[in-house]
Amino acid sequence: MSLRFYSVLISIILLNASRVFSQQTTVGHFTLGLQSGVLMPLGANKGVASEQMGISNALTFKYFPSDYFAMGMTIGMMNNHFMAQTKANNVSITQVPLTFDFEWYPTDWVVKPYVGMGAGLTFFSVKPIGGLINTLKEIPDTYTTPGYLLTGKAGLSYQLSDRFSLTGEGKYFMIAEPGEAFLWQQNDGTVYRQFSNKATFTLGIHYHFDE
Repeated sequence: MSLRFYSVLISIILLNASRVFSQQTTVGHFTLGLQSGVLMPLGANKGVASEQMGISNALTFKYFPSDYFAMGMTIGMMNNHFMAQTKANNVSITQVPLTFDFEWYPTDWVVKPYVGMGAGLTFFSVKPIGGLINTLKEIPDTYTTPGYLLTGKAGLSYQLSDRFSLTGEGKYFMIAEPGEAFLWQQNDGTVYRQFSNKATFTLGIHYHFDE
């Protein structure tokens, strides 16, 4: 192959590399994002009804005071359930976490890794499903209780255009158990224990408002 071919090939590679690692100005603007993915309970359920994987959705609002930092708020909707020995014993769990977040971006490239943390409250709604009605001790058909939580996260953000960016994110939830509200026992002896630690893996799209 000719020298000209290699010169063109090298030019294309350098052009794409410069695009990926070019600086992006994000100072002083807001983003609104939607994230969706999977919820994973973390723990070993031995001798109790098993807590299953579920879904996780979130709405995020961020403000970038500089290219390297963001602060904002996240409201989520996480849903999963306990799988007992029979479908009639299943219990659905819906959580609505509300957190205030801080993120650090070590680079100002188009593709930007980031890490962050947050703190806030989560609200639980526990509901019997599969025809189970009023057979749980200490809880009615629907039971709601709040709990404190801390989060840690890491991800990648890709600047798709001036208006949109994509993210892939893993988040760890550490939830303070509100007393015995995380432990229920059914009349037939089935015990339900909800894990205080959970993880989510989500993909998101974010809209960038005018600076």
